[in-house]
Amino acid sequence: MRIASGVYVSEGTEEEVRSRVQRHWQLIAGHLVPDAVVSHVSALTRGLTPESYVTLSHPTRYNRTIHLPGVDLVLLQGPGAQPGDLALGNTGLYWASSARALLENLGRVVGKRPARVGRVAVEERLVSILNASGETALNQVRDAASALVPAMQAQSAFDTLNEMVGLLLKTHKRGALRTRAGQLVAQGTPVDPERMARFERLASALRSDVLPRIRDQTPTGNAKLHAAFIESYFSNYVEGTKFSIEEAQAIVLRNAIVPGRPKDSHDVLGVFQQAMNSGTRDSIPPPGLDFVAGLQERHRAMLERRPEARPGELKTQANFAGTTQFVLPGFVRGTLQEGSQLAMSVPEGLARAIFYAFLVSEAHPFDDGNGRLSRLTMNAELSRLGLSRIIIPTLFHPQYVDCQRALTQNNEPDGFIKALAFAAQWCSEFDYTELPQLIAALRTTNDFEESPTQFKLKRASDVTDSQKQ
Repeated sequence: MRIASGVYVSEGTEEEVRSRVQRHWQLIAGHLVPDAVVSHVSALTRGLTPESYVTLSHPTRYNRTIHLPGVDLVLLQGPGAQPGDLALGNTGLYWASSARALLENLGRVVGKRPARVGRVAVEERLVSILNASGETALNQVRDAASALVPAMQAQSAFDTLNEMVGLLLKTHKRGALRTRAGQLVAQGTPVDPERMARFERLASALRSDVLPRIRDQTPTGNAKLHAAFIESYFSNYVEGTKFSIEEAQAIVLRNAIVPGRPKDSHDVLGVFQQAMNSGTRDSIPPPGLDFVAGLQERHRAMLERRPEARPGELKTQANFAGTTQFVLPGFVRGTLQEGSQLAMSVPEGLARAIFYAFLVSEAHPFDDGNGRLSRLTMNAELSRLGLSRIIIPTLFHPQYVDCQRALTQNNEPDGFIKALAFAAQWCSEFDYTELPQLIAALRTTNDFEESPTQFKLKRASDVTDSQKQ
């Protein structure tokens, strides 16, 4: 069915059509308003707002709204792409830089569908940037905003932004900040006290538990290559980036990007490269500030083809898994710094690897890719000591998540520790030398299945023993 000039979607119910348009709004908007910039409120709310509209800036097409099923494109006057704006792949759109978005969002908030979030929300964003990335990052945002003033005719907005940054950095006198979050800045880099108590509980359990020390059977050659491929395949699959094992094999081993899914393909490559290459495979960033910077660099490399995920930038908005809210943006940097220091009190090897997995996952420091990064960090600790890396297969993932949730919600670490100790032993029993035989063995042990109620995860040793009988 036709929904706009040159835009057609598959027939379906009204809700199905709305859902399709919402999923593909970037491609549709790029076709209808090429070279527009996702700006104003949408640039600070991940594009499509909860009210199902998107604000776009364009130098010649503005002061109108394009109504589509499930999405309204609100066109505002503004310059085309400026330095710092990110191209959204091949959609024909750009995404406003942080500096541009902050300038655009200062001003009156009016109507049921406001184009701006307003001064209070901008201040909260500045506080989040400061707590997440430090004074240098905040100064860089201010400098970038200053450079945009002529093109955006935004002197008044910049004056307000400059005053707010000065107050946060204490270069202006105190007293004009309007948010409670702004007052936290004076206390340094705050941590999440509830999470730190939970990390200490996990660390205490790991210090006393006796955990296996399993040597890595895949340190070099084809075995290392195949193990890194399988690790990347499952790590992406369980997070929703689903390919057949044959498609993933072509992506990783022959660089055959799947047509229509270039970003998903590069996600698989991103994890594979970090699981394969020395420097990320077998090293952990030093504790403290360097730990946070190291995670940012690895995240940037992993998701460099997804500008909308802000690769390498710590989150500036709260994120959730179900009803669980992860560490708030303003506490991420301090919590990771202190958490990485606490990791040094946990025995090296599997115990510390388990701690790192939970630390990164529980902080959830980025907009996307946190699960994959947490497992890569866990495995880097294992490879650093020549120990067997851990792969979480599809069938085991629900149990892994349940154990993680028990620790998050009930401060119960035993299940999480036992789950990863089991996974470490499970991974070590496969022969990674020949890929076809490895994939066949993974199928035999039900690793690719998704229903724990219908299938049971088997160990390679169990299958081998039954075949001998």
